[in-house]
Amino acid sequence: MYIDSHSHWSDPRYTPEIVESLLKKSEELDISEFMLGGVDPLDWLRQLELKQMYPKSFHLCFGLHPYFVSKNTAVDCEIALDELVKIIDQAQALGETGLDFRDKILESGGLSHDEARAHQIDFFENQIELAKVYQKPLVLHIVQAHEKALQIFEMWGVPDKKGMVHAFNGSYETAIKYIDLGFMISVGGAVTFDKHQKLHQAVAQIPVDFLLLESDSPDQAPQNWKGLNDSSSLWQIAEKIGQLRGITAETALEISTKNFKKLFTL
Repeated sequence: MYIDSHSHWSDPRYTPEIVESLLKKSEELDISEFMLGGVDPLDWLRQLELKQMYPKSFHLCFGLHPYFVSKNTAVDCEIALDELVKIIDQAQALGETGLDFRDKILESGGLSHDEARAHQIDFFENQIELAKVYQKPLVLHIVQAHEKALQIFEMWGVPDKKGMVHAFNGSYETAIKYIDLGFMISVGGAVTFDKHQKLHQAVAQIPVDFLLLESDSPDQAPQNWKGLNDSSSLWQIAEKIGQLRGITAETALEISTKNFKKLFTL
């Protein structure tokens, strides 16, 4: 049985009926476990509800997503961090956390670009420290900000439990910098698009012990996918990665599942 390394089953677009249906669909395709991605305090509560309903299926991940940080004041983010500390022991990982320097994200909270970057950096660094204190792997969301994120890790260090860069869509050179710090590289639907040649080259060369596969459902669907993404798309992602590495889709999923269990000590 295989594991989806990153997904958002706690997304409100997934009603309880949809969750039940998609769990059956995934299990029929030998995908039986799912690491969730944390977004904000309401999302953490929905994750806890899912875990209570399906304790063997879901692994919890709590963090303040850069989207949440960008839209909220420092005071509100501090309050949310206090809530995170109260429940982080129930999670397998801390995240999503990181940096997203796209204009639309930087502008979402009404700050100047420089102020918005500084705001994101502050709460990214706070969450890195929490991961160190509570011995949790990090789940990173880094978009148009790899240079700054790597600089932060060089300055402040990496948590003992390391972590993963989710939805990676960069070059091999960037991937290796994270791998050298101990992070795994998680690849999703972006790899199925012909236009992402740098990602194809990276996936073909990434050391096999550092490769993870994820759906990032219900978003980030593979090429030609219809409707909301779901964890069954992991097979389409695995097929493409198999083509790039000269292995079968089954082998790609086996590699990812083995690496996942190592990272999260399952």
